[in-house]
Amino acid sequence: MYPTVKNAIVVMFDSMQYNYLACNGNTWMKTPNFDRFAREGMVFDNCYIEGVPTVPCRRAMHTGRYTLPTCGWSALTMEETTIADLCWGSNIDTAIIFDCPMYRLPKFGYTRGFDKVWFTHGHEGDHYFYSKDDLIHYKPEEFHEDHILRDADKVLGEGVVGPLLHETTCYLKNRQYWKTDEDQNVAKVMKDAVKYLEARDPNKPFFLWVDSFDPHEPWDSPSVYDPEMKCPYNPDYKGKDQFLPIMGPVKDLYTEEELHHVRMLYAEKITMCDKWFGHFMDNCKRLGLEKDTLFIVVNDHGEPMGNAEHGHGIMRKCRPWPYEELVHGIMMVKGPGIKANQRSKAFVQSCDIAPTVCDWMGLGVRDFHQGKSVLPIAFGQVAKVRDFAIAGYHKYSWSIITDDWSYIHWAKNDENSVGASMAGIYGGTFDHMEAIGKSRSSSTINIDLESDAAKSLKDAASLDGEDQWTCTPGSVSEVPAKDELYSRKTDMAQLNNVIDANKDVAKKLWDDLREFIGYLRTC
Repeated sequence: MYPTVKNAIVVMFDSMQYNYLACNGNTWMKTPNFDRFAREGMVFDNCYIEGVPTVPCRRAMHTGRYTLPTCGWSALTMEETTIADLCWGSNIDTAIIFDCPMYRLPKFGYTRGFDKVWFTHGHEGDHYFYSKDDLIHYKPEEFHEDHILRDADKVLGEGVVGPLLHETTCYLKNRQYWKTDEDQNVAKVMKDAVKYLEARDPNKPFFLWVDSFDPHEPWDSPSVYDPEMKCPYNPDYKGKDQFLPIMGPVKDLYTEEELHHVRMLYAEKITMCDKWFGHFMDNCKRLGLEKDTLFIVVNDHGEPMGNAEHGHGIMRKCRPWPYEELVHGIMMVKGPGIKANQRSKAFVQSCDIAPTVCDWMGLGVRDFHQGKSVLPIAFGQVAKVRDFAIAGYHKYSWSIITDDWSYIHWAKNDENSVGASMAGIYGGTFDHMEAIGKSRSSSTINIDLESDAAKSLKDAASLDGEDQWTCTPGSVSEVPAKDELYSRKTDMAQLNNVIDANKDVAKKLWDDLREFIGYLRTC
């Protein structure tokens, strides 16, 4: 069906928002290389990250299985099979080149099976590597406004400022010697990826995973380190470059002018990522890879950065809220036989990466893959592979996205929601979950709040080994009091909850979501 010589390259950009790319309709961003890639292949306008944040999404991509119903931030199990596992022992060379520290968490196992593993130290989350170095050239206070350091503990709770300054200090110990964008991690990752391509055996097919933690925070774009350079998206700003804003609600802490500058530093970092992505793609062309390689560009999620459509009042991933700015994903594909200048409205998900790569490379879409290959869409064989997408945080929030609506169920507050309790799913048996998946007779599952199932739900929503994201100061697991419904026709930013006026719609979406989650838990 597809070309006989089959290489595959997946390029991941962490925390890159869908609407910060010009090819996705942004009118002020400069992303010429992403735009060129989009024109050369197919863009999926309705990609959604089914399980966030960092680790669950990558788990879904590598295994082709949904994570939202079953697991959060946790290690890869021996029962799961990744793309690299399937390539092992074949004639396919495999490599992962990355700077995402979460791939290297002890015992997590996400780089297993790859023939070659190249890692660049020093990004956020990898502070220990430079922790014993001296910080000579900067002070962390230079990158936070005085009123933030004065008021943050009062606004967000005691013990926030100290860890923030420590995090900034550790980060600056590595960054203090940077001079140009070539010192940035995304540049190192892309140049290492080119080195792999140049050194590989040209007679063997290969699977390459390139994972750039940029534009993940800190948003220390090139202008932060160059005293002669102004942020191109906000050159007249007079305040400090707060490239590592504190996690938490922004009300009574940041001014709108400060929040705007944070977003412009983020935008500058995306433009820098675009430059080095272009460097990588130019070298792929130089090496003649475009004639026999499938390229996939993805993100793992977006980023909350302020009020209203920018972040629903929060900064960074500090609440388990699957709003559009976080879960709307990026997926673009190009390769021989895929027509240029295509856009698809089909719903695709992060778990579609593994079956797509396996389909292309002749490994086959396996029975254990819950995701779908997107190649039939890209080659014009079908218009869609599913009717809706799901997204959320395991144990905290589940949502369903259709052509017309997005519905969010706050799983931690089941007694207050239209969908009612998820306690049976969290604390019940597989038989009970299968019944939930098959039954659509009621929109409510009544529970005794003192029952073992309810206690299991409460325990599941607390910090444990699977929910490392809540360890960061300012990050807590609180969710809104009631479920939410938004029109995707008139309110893509999800600012006007219309659930009270559309209860029948909400019930139908809850039934579909419950049925699908129940199905996933049993297959």
